[in-house]
Amino acid sequence: MKKGFTLAEVLITLGVIGVVSALTLPSIIQGTQNKELEVRLKTTYNQLNQISQRFYVDNGISFSEWAADKGNVMAYAAEFMKYYKGGQKISDYTYEQDISKAPYPMYLLGGNKTNSVLCDDGGFDSEISGKLFFFNNTPPAGLNGPIICVDVNGYQKPNTFGKDIFVFQFTIDNLVIPMGQKHRNNIQLGDPNFNENQQFFYEGETYCSRAATKPHLNSACAYYALQDMSPKDANKTYWKDFLMGK
Repeated sequence: MKKGFTLAEVLITLGVIGVVSALTLPSIIQGTQNKELEVRLKTTYNQLNQISQRFYVDNGISFSEWAADKGNVMAYAAEFMKYYKGGQKISDYTYEQDISKAPYPMYLLGGNKTNSVLCDDGGFDSEISGKLFFFNNTPPAGLNGPIICVDVNGYQKPNTFGKDIFVFQFTIDNLVIPMGQKHRNNIQLGDPNFNENQQFFYEGETYCSRAATKPHLNSACAYYALQDMSPKDANKTYWKDFLMGK
């Protein structure tokens, strides 16, 4: 009766295990990272809405109306960060500077480094948990805004729009919505006040693309990511299927 395994059999078995591990381990690691980022995104979204509600209680008007009245992005950024523990300015970078002056490189879903930044008017701020916030211009009166971008895990990788960098918008009825979500007061393409460099709103799968060449083509990913729905197929997931190219 044969006992044990030969050296050749052991080596073949180890080789098969190695091949299987090499094929599956990256997917497992990516899935774990994506799950962590999904949790961070949802936490961030809830915090933003809590701040919006607290601001209304404190001031009697929505943050959107307050920012429009101030007309100054630095003023609203400073006011917003008062609601976070450890809030502090880490960079005064704006679109007027070379992209190399931004606090860190940012990427698009396709993997390419972006040479422009959404929310590039009010610098970058951080808070005690490490999230990074960067800010866009104030909105016209009566329209939703301002728009802010949040890197939900700060300097940690992947620093990519649609993975850990997401775009949100305050509304005049006291909410915060993800870019890509419909709202009656959203500014639209063709509206007189629409300016893609200052005040903008994008929705639809065109603006959450794995083939994006500009960050605004990843701007609406926040909407799909919060619902965990692929922008290409409502029957598939965002964090597992879409981000992994399925």
